[in-house]
Amino acid sequence: MSPSNQSRLTHRREFFAQTGRAAIGLTTTGFLARTAALNAAPTPAASRRIGAVAYNYQYSLALFTYKNRPGERMDNLGYIEAVHQAGGNVAQIYGPLLANLDEAGLKRLRARAEELGVSLEVQGGTAQQAGYVKIMEQAAALGAKMVGGSFGMLMRPDKIATLEAWDTHMRRCEARLRELAPHAKRLGLVIGVENHLDFTMEELHGLLKRIDSPQVGVLFDVGNWLGTLDDPVAAAELLGPFAVATHYKDFAVEETPFGFRLTMVALGCGSLDLPAITAVLLKELRPEANMAIEMMNGQQLDIKWLEPGFWTAFRNKSAADVSATLKHIRRQTVDRAEVRPIAAIDAMPHEKHLKFEAQQSQHCIGHLRKLLESQPR
Repeated sequence: MSPSNQSRLTHRREFFAQTGRAAIGLTTTGFLARTAALNAAPTPAASRRIGAVAYNYQYSLALFTYKNRPGERMDNLGYIEAVHQAGGNVAQIYGPLLANLDEAGLKRLRARAEELGVSLEVQGGTAQQAGYVKIMEQAAALGAKMVGGSFGMLMRPDKIATLEAWDTHMRRCEARLRELAPHAKRLGLVIGVENHLDFTMEELHGLLKRIDSPQVGVLFDVGNWLGTLDDPVAAAELLGPFAVATHYKDFAVEETPFGFRLTMVALGCGSLDLPAITAVLLKELRPEANMAIEMMNGQQLDIKWLEPGFWTAFRNKSAADVSATLKHIRRQTVDRAEVRPIAAIDAMPHEKHLKFEAQQSQHCIGHLRKLLESQPR
C-alpha cells in the first residue's frame, strides 16, 4: 500500500474511533455485533460468489432508454441464464421486472436459478416508492436474502441545493429505513442501501449507526464514491463492516473545466484502483456478501465539483478528502480504446449490441474472479 493510502486509512481509523464505532460493537442486537461474529473466520476471496446486475443487460432486457426498442427482449429467465453462461453465480434482478410475475412465475424463476446454482438478489430501486415492500416480498419468495435500495442519484446541487434541505432529506431516509426494517426482519431479508452518488461515506456511516439494525446495511458500489469526492479505498475501510452486497464497476475519468466526467468501462480499463479497494473491502466484508458487476455500458456522468454552488449542500468535506480522491483517480492508466460513450454504443446494430453486452459481462466477471484469486489467502 502506498504511503498516501496508508495515511488516508489511518485518518479514517481515527474518524471511526471518534464517532463511536466501539460503542456500536457493544450493542448485541446491532448490525456490527452480528457482522463481527459472521466475520470471525474470513471467507476465502476466491470462493465468493460473483455475478452481474440486471443493468449489465439493459439493452437485452429493454430497460430504461431502451424500453421502446424494437426486436425480441430477454426475460428474467434469460437474464439468469445469461449470467450463468458468462461464468457468474449471482444474479441481481431489477425489482420492477418482477411486477407481472405471479406466485407460479416466481417459483419457476427460483427453481431455474437453483438448478443453475445462481444465487438471487433483487435491486429494488428507490426505497421511497410505495411498492417497495411488495418488491421485498417478491425477493423473499425468490429465496433472495438481500434487496437493494437507493434514495436518489446525484442529488446535490441540482435537486437539493441547501444544507437545510439535505438534512430534511436525510431525516426522511432514516424514517423510511426504520419503517422498512421490520418488514425485512419478517421476510428474512437485509436491505442494502446503495451509495448512489448521493451520500458521502461519513453521511451513510452516520445513517447506519443511528438505525443500528441487522436488517439494514450497505450495497457497496466501488465506483460511485467518486460522485461525492470520496476515496473508494477509505470508504471500503469505513463501510466494509456494513456491506451486505457489492456493485463492482470501473470508470474512465476525464477532467473537464467544471470538474470531471465519468465514463463506465469494463473492469480493469478505467481509473479505479480496484486491487487496492478490493484488498481493504475483503478484510471487512461479511461471508455471505456477494460481488456483482454493474456495467451500464458507456454511461457518462458529469461531476461538477468546481462549479459555484456544488458544495453548498455538503458539510465537513475537507481539502484532504478531495485531494485523496483526485490522487486516486489521476494515478491510474486508462485504456482509451475501451472508452466508448453511450452514443457510440447505441449506434451498434441490434445483434451486435446484444453480443457486446454478453461479452462485457463475461469479461468483467472473469476480471473480478482473477482479482479475487490474486488476493492473499
